[in-house]
Amino acid sequence: MPETILVTGASAFIGGWVVKLLLDKGYNVRGTVRSSAKEAQVLDAIPKEQHSQVSFAHIGDIATDSFDEAVQGVDGIIHVASPFHFKVEDPEKDLLLPAINGTLGVLKSAHKYNQSNQNKIKRIVITSSFASILDPSKGSRPGYAYTEKDWCPITYEQGAAAKNDPVTAYRASKVCAERAAWDFVEKEKPSFTIATICEPMVYGPRTGGFHSLDEINTSNAALWALVTSGKDAKIPDTRTPLWVDVRDVAYTHVAGLEAATNTNERYLIAANSWSNQKVADIVHESKVIPQSIKDSTPVGTKGQQLPDHYTIDSSKAQEKLGTTYIPLKKTIEDLILQLVELQQKSTK
Repeated sequence: MPETILVTGASAFIGGWVVKLLLDKGYNVRGTVRSSAKEAQVLDAIPKEQHSQVSFAHIGDIATDSFDEAVQGVDGIIHVASPFHFKVEDPEKDLLLPAINGTLGVLKSAHKYNQSNQNKIKRIVITSSFASILDPSKGSRPGYAYTEKDWCPITYEQGAAAKNDPVTAYRASKVCAERAAWDFVEKEKPSFTIATICEPMVYGPRTGGFHSLDEINTSNAALWALVTSGKDAKIPDTRTPLWVDVRDVAYTHVAGLEAATNTNERYLIAANSWSNQKVADIVHESKVIPQSIKDSTPVGTKGQQLPDHYTIDSSKAQEKLGTTYIPLKKTIEDLILQLVELQQKSTK
């Protein structure tokens, strides 16, 4: 009997690729979604012959809903669900509490289930972020390589007070959610182990393609805004100069699940540096991106490099999990071709 893996946020950008990879490897998947419409979205992105491998649990609000029913009968958990957007009115309600309570809710339900059902759940993988590692007060920090040992110093109080600074609020949500996971493990000593995956900007295509503008996640939406801003538009500054393809993020989550050792692990991943100028250059040099997109993409200063900045050491994930990195060119081309298809559908 194949193992069943719970994937929270199964209809989301990263979650969709995690579901696809698990199904392709022969697992059964139980996905948490907010509605029946989200169920259909997950199923639309996978082959019909795999539909029998998928079941669902509805979690309307990860900040308040119980995961008790969702964790019943699963062998492992990949917890992806957490808000990532900058339309913040109340930092606590919109970002901090969903991130923290969602993570703790999954861990508490899994721990309760294991205590009464002979330790069935062996490993929980949690989507964290480079935001929980980066220290923004240090600036571009040339020559410094961030590792899994680094922590962002932003506090819950700073995040809750950042009503006009959604980036700080988001960073606080990721720091506090990941710290809550580690504190839970240290205090409760559950029979499962955890692995947290810390990734920077995530770009790439969506499983099954995009069906509406509402489906474009925050990071991809920023790239689409860039390449449709007009040839003479100013190329925006690059806030976080490191990135990774969503398919490599999904791979690392599944590999982290399968490496169910007796130790808890933190993995930091990133492909290499990127910039909005590099994206523009890729668009203009591409042989597959339509001319219409090239005509709407700023030219900027071709080949312009970013000033020296920090790097990351992702050797742990590469050596322990076999993580590899898709080149930026492929990521951008695959994404833009999907978005062009959506654009063409919407104009018909």
